[in-house]
Amino acid sequence: MSRNNVLSQREFIKQYMTAAKIGFTKEQLTNYLGIQIDSLRRRKLSVKKETGVELPELKSGGSDIPQDKLEKFLSILEVTEHKPPVTGYKRYVITSAQNATPVHQKFLNTILNYCNVNNARLLVVPYRYKNPTSVWTQNSKGDEWWAPQIKEYICDDDIRLTDSLIVVGKVKMQPTATEPLLGMDSYTHLCSAIFGHPKVQLKTVSTPNKKLPKILTTTGSITDKNYTDSKAGWKGNFHHSFAATIVELEDDGTFHLRQINADDVDGSFYDLDKFYNGNSVSDSFISALVTGDEHAIFADDKVKYATYLSEASIVKTLKPKFIVRHDSTDFYSRSHHHNNNSLLQYAKHLYAKDTHVKNTVARNNVEAELQITADYIDETTPPFAQNVIVKSNHDEAFDRWLNECNPKDDPENAVFYFYMRYNQYKNIVPTDTGYASIDPFEFWCSNPESQTGLKCVDQTIFLNRDQDYTIEGIEVGFHGDVGPNGARGNIKQFSKIGPKTIIAHSHSCGIYEGCYQVGVSAKLNLEYRKGPSSWLHTHCIIYPNGSRSLINIINGKWKI
Repeated sequence: MSRNNVLSQREFIKQYMTAAKIGFTKEQLTNYLGIQIDSLRRRKLSVKKETGVELPELKSGGSDIPQDKLEKFLSILEVTEHKPPVTGYKRYVITSAQNATPVHQKFLNTILNYCNVNNARLLVVPYRYKNPTSVWTQNSKGDEWWAPQIKEYICDDDIRLTDSLIVVGKVKMQPTATEPLLGMDSYTHLCSAIFGHPKVQLKTVSTPNKKLPKILTTTGSITDKNYTDSKAGWKGNFHHSFAATIVELEDDGTFHLRQINADDVDGSFYDLDKFYNGNSVSDSFISALVTGDEHAIFADDKVKYATYLSEASIVKTLKPKFIVRHDSTDFYSRSHHHNNNSLLQYAKHLYAKDTHVKNTVARNNVEAELQITADYIDETTPPFAQNVIVKSNHDEAFDRWLNECNPKDDPENAVFYFYMRYNQYKNIVPTDTGYASIDPFEFWCSNPESQTGLKCVDQTIFLNRDQDYTIEGIEVGFHGDVGPNGARGNIKQFSKIGPKTIIAHSHSCGIYEGCYQVGVSAKLNLEYRKGPSSWLHTHCIIYPNGSRSLINIINGKWKI
């Protein structure tokens, strides 16, 4: 029986197009399929009639197929027809690979060791690039092959890992694309998606209220850098990451997603509390945890438990040397956004003494809210970690209140106001370009008026606005609300300032070139959230070698 008789139209088109790409003659293809030239012609007409696809004409020539050409033909078919099994695994390692390019063998060896240790499945999404200057091919045109070491892991079709997560194998993105996720927001409808691309990028897409936002991310690559000597090629080479996405699946269909970034030379990488290098694996700890915006008065208990308090929490498992905190206080008690809202002001006064609702006293009393913030920091600071408090816009609402408040209109906080103003006035000093005084929150933590203040103040560093602070080469001193030259900040702006950065502020996590952005640690239904939301409970961890990963907390869990 000829191969042609058992091929579906889809399979026939694949084999015909593969034959055309590598230069098969009509006679060579009919020889391989075991049919006559007329049968090939009739099958081509059938394809055009049924599908509208007009297959290219093959040249005529000899029917003998050289062994090297046959092996290349079969290799491409194996890549394009392979459907990797996806059942029976709770953990996946997903990366990408460029055609006609060798793999980073040491990175591949380490990934395979990781998969063996963690019972994980490797999936490699292929992408194409034409590089006439490539050192690995003299004619990249038609080089539709991928390194043989990864053929069994190639994933060139869309694969649904859960009802809410898809690995997109059908879309082959240009590796030089500056923003590979641009325009892909609705491609997978409500599902999160992983795309193969050598540049690591991640964003959350707003979804209707009461639904978690969907995550779109690219993977990084397992193949060597192979770009043209053009501007686009140079930029692609610069942003090429030897990286992969780790996916862990829960029984209820939810998933956890994080990044691994390999050393360019030896292919080693960190994942949580382990360091993988070739065939070895060893215990390790992280250098820092950068938390999503805290807003302590509205802290999400599940996030606090998963991050700090559980025996299997992030802090107790990974033991960070530093905990970097953003928007530690919310300053709801006297937010300037409430100044013209008489209904809210009345509600604060009405329920100020109601002990049946959590934290209602602190919603109206400034020092009581500051004490909730201090208690939160004390409760979540382990003895082995140093706090770094990043000056943030909600912290600065305290400063603004002290500058703008009329204590005659705020008897609830008048005594505290005068106490703080007295100390600000008493400690004012000249600087090279003006005058400065104490940072209100830092001063209060050590010198409370009627509360107990911050007990772990000796473990805490308070940063001024725009004060540089680096951990393992990563700049963590920017909150993210104020960008270059005072402009409104965003992740793209902070990707351009030079050093690698981690910012917060937007409550929506992301990765854009050298900038990582955390989400939020507070409840997702804060009063000022409006419309479809991209907010997510997300922290960022910094490993000892300066590589980073975002960690999402979903339904109170951060890993399987």
